[in-house]
Amino acid sequence: MDFGLSEEVIMMRGAVKQFVDRELLPLEREYNFDEGRLPDERRVALTQKVKDAGLFGMYVPKEYGGPGIGFVGRVAMQEEIHSTLVGYTSFGKPVYEGLYRCNAEQTEEYLIPALWGDKKVRAGITEPISGADPSMMVTYAEPRDGKYIINGRKIFISGADKADFLLFYARLKGVDGREGVTCFLMDTDLPGFNVERQIQVLGIPTGSGGELPCEVSLENVAVPAENVLGEPGKGWDVLQSSLGGVRLGFGPRTVALSERCLKMARDYANNRVTFGRPLADRQAVQWMLADSAIAIESLRWMSYHSAWKLDQGLDARTEIAMIKVHGSETLERVSDRAIQIHGAIGVSKDLPLEQIFRGARADRIVDGPNEVHRMVIARNITRGYWFPGY
Repeated sequence: MDFGLSEEVIMMRGAVKQFVDRELLPLEREYNFDEGRLPDERRVALTQKVKDAGLFGMYVPKEYGGPGIGFVGRVAMQEEIHSTLVGYTSFGKPVYEGLYRCNAEQTEEYLIPALWGDKKVRAGITEPISGADPSMMVTYAEPRDGKYIINGRKIFISGADKADFLLFYARLKGVDGREGVTCFLMDTDLPGFNVERQIQVLGIPTGSGGELPCEVSLENVAVPAENVLGEPGKGWDVLQSSLGGVRLGFGPRTVALSERCLKMARDYANNRVTFGRPLADRQAVQWMLADSAIAIESLRWMSYHSAWKLDQGLDARTEIAMIKVHGSETLERVSDRAIQIHGAIGVSKDLPLEQIFRGARADRIVDGPNEVHRMVIARNITRGYWFPGY
């Protein structure tokens, strides 16, 4: 098992770190997280700087003109990118793996523009009643005259108001359960597609790039039959194949932000003197620092191990479910401890800790509640699909 990084990846990682330190971290002083995102003009300018530095499109495979760094390289890059809550989507985002199922025509119109940031793609999955169980979705699609007429409602789609198209999931009318779920490449400018509202939330998930979740409605939206991704009624397979690589990002993202919280806590504990002694001399503080370091280091190696498995073409779904749970809960605990060590200043908006903490709380829900992932892990163990060390 080799987690070694190529010279190309090491050089790219160094360049990314320099860019983050120089361009992104300073923006946190002027960035209002509760407003959701950087202004569009700032985001565009930032993305252009990334392109000028030759750092855009690092997730693009070689066959589409990118560096093809693989999943291990992706983890290394994301550990640097995600050390800030500002602007990381300016580097481009990994596309949903299911999008690679595009046929030739769809590849030209959707996949390649999505890979290179010319089109923004988001996923339309969650509904008001289906939540963590997509098989309960009631949004339906009815074939008619070479098109599918879609009616329904989706909720909590991050950035739907800025997306050019969605990987949109609907059920074929009259077909229950997972059978009949179909994935559509749905342009957001189609008549009848409406973004009803942005949803104000406790904290913007750390992986959203500052994008607020939205609620959308569909009234007789006509999607061409050639925009079905894969086969009609086989969308469940597309959905399952889409989420692994995206959820892997919970690992390096929460490692990076947890490390930042830990460093802030360490520095404050070393410099803050109370009752004649630095906080770092107090056992209570020392144990908080130690427990945080243990959790971060285990999470880092879980992330690289899962990435290595994906690069080898192996099944890493159980490990990625573990990363989703462990990553979100590690970040919540580490940021909470950092706030406690800082005291009153920790809960103020003078520091980013409270923003990180609120985002971490949301992370325990987005991309599947942690309880569902625990259920999946336990099921795979009890049925003999997975066991530690195999």
